[in-house]
Amino acid sequence: MNTGMQEFRQAPHPWNLAAPHEGVSVLANPHGLMDRFPVIITGGAALLAVMLIPDSVRVSVYGNNAIAGIAMYMAGPLALRVAFRIFVVIVGFLILAGAVNTSIIGSTGVLMRVAEDGVLHDWFRKPQKKFGTPTRIINLVTILQLATIILSRGDIIVIGEAYAFGVIWSFTFNGLAMLVLRYRYHGERGWKVPINFRIGKTEVPVGLISVFLVLLSTALVNLLTKEIATISGIIFAAVFYLLFTLSEKDNVRRHAAIEREMKEHFQLENDDRVSRESLNIRRGCVVVTMRDPRSPVALRWALSHSSEDSQDVVVLTARLMAAGGPEFIDASQLAFTEHEQAVFTQAVAVAESFGRHVSLLVVPAGDPFAAVVQTANSLDASTVVAGLSTRMTAEEQAFHAGQAWESLPEPKRQFTFYVVMPDGEAKSFHIGPHAPNLQPQDVELVHQLWLKFRANEAMHDLHHSDIVTYALGRLAREYTDDEGQVARDLHEAISRAREAEEQASLALEQHSAQPLNLPESSSKSPENPPKT
Repeated sequence: MNTGMQEFRQAPHPWNLAAPHEGVSVLANPHGLMDRFPVIITGGAALLAVMLIPDSVRVSVYGNNAIAGIAMYMAGPLALRVAFRIFVVIVGFLILAGAVNTSIIGSTGVLMRVAEDGVLHDWFRKPQKKFGTPTRIINLVTILQLATIILSRGDIIVIGEAYAFGVIWSFTFNGLAMLVLRYRYHGERGWKVPINFRIGKTEVPVGLISVFLVLLSTALVNLLTKEIATISGIIFAAVFYLLFTLSEKDNVRRHAAIEREMKEHFQLENDDRVSRESLNIRRGCVVVTMRDPRSPVALRWALSHSSEDSQDVVVLTARLMAAGGPEFIDASQLAFTEHEQAVFTQAVAVAESFGRHVSLLVVPAGDPFAAVVQTANSLDASTVVAGLSTRMTAEEQAFHAGQAWESLPEPKRQFTFYVVMPDGEAKSFHIGPHAPNLQPQDVELVHQLWLKFRANEAMHDLHHSDIVTYALGRLAREYTDDEGQVARDLHEAISRAREAEEQASLALEQHSAQPLNLPESSSKSPENPPKT
């Protein structure tokens, strides 16, 4: 049931919420059966177990595996029932594998958030060189899961008690955190847990207090009745508390040293909003994204292809934050990290080698493309330069940048997006509405159509743009009438055009590879040249 609900929560649009409090009616969702499926299948399996499995073996043999008992006591040939039981085992393995994957993702997200807050050592946050993923935290979570299985010897009862201990105390501390935030956080709230009244200027959240007391009482009962889970849970919590405490102290010491060192080399300024005035730059600047200090190829390309007299260069690095991070953390509380120090030190060194000045900028973000595009729009940048990603092609990077640009509120500025390859070559993409780059054969086709239409005396005022406008309008009408057919026709036309281009390119390569049959030197004199 838990796995089913996890899959449901990961659906793109499980339901359309008009207000946060409307989501409490889970079973009343009219958009599909996905939310009701876990309840139906769990209750149905329990009912079938009572109806099909005999009383003599239901608890003794199939007490921990009722679905296998259902499979074996269904009507049908024995071979078919055994095959169905094997199928149940395979499906159970896949469901549990999905649950393990979900737990790894969730635990990794929690530890990443803890590391971003400076509680966990920065060593765990160091990304993998090729893919940029937090492999050290992922490996830590996987090792802890394997250690749990080995130490419990796979005992379902022990694992279940430990799971219950972790869940109930997690809910208890979440309830306490919500209660504390009710008094500490004074920002705008879309919705509050009901039953609240005021005594003077003080708000008394009766609903939150009641929820917290119920969770706390349940957690205390679990603490006093489950000996093994209590001992293992307390040891686990004590070990992590010690780890977090030591890591936080070391982070504070190192961050203070880094900040002192950075103040000696850089002028650190914290601001809640990015603007040209705060950076003291001109309109139409060049924004260069830089993540890896070992590969400043994008910055080198930008410095060599921009003019110092007309364009300022801004080096931007995005600090990836977990959900909710930038919303609740003040800009002055974001400590300068070792990675950002290395990035900016390399950026300054590259700029000095070109004899140029660059502005340095760190922005917290959940989506790096959204951060880059929003920053470029705030700075009125005309160009954004990025290096080639290890996980995406240049076209995919441009697509994500375009999607982020479409999500910006008006007014928004168009810009050119360059993706610099490792060899120094760059691909350019126009972000925002722009005139398409027509091929010579397309321009020739428009011109030929114009000549044919122009032969009609009624078309003496026809322009080339009129033909393009008419063609686009007709395509839009046909797409409105039959989206699927027009999309298929367009896809087939693009495929044929690309196939023709590839064949022409291949033929040109084969022709270039053929040796030239040069004629042998003629013994005739220049006065009698050979006839051709």
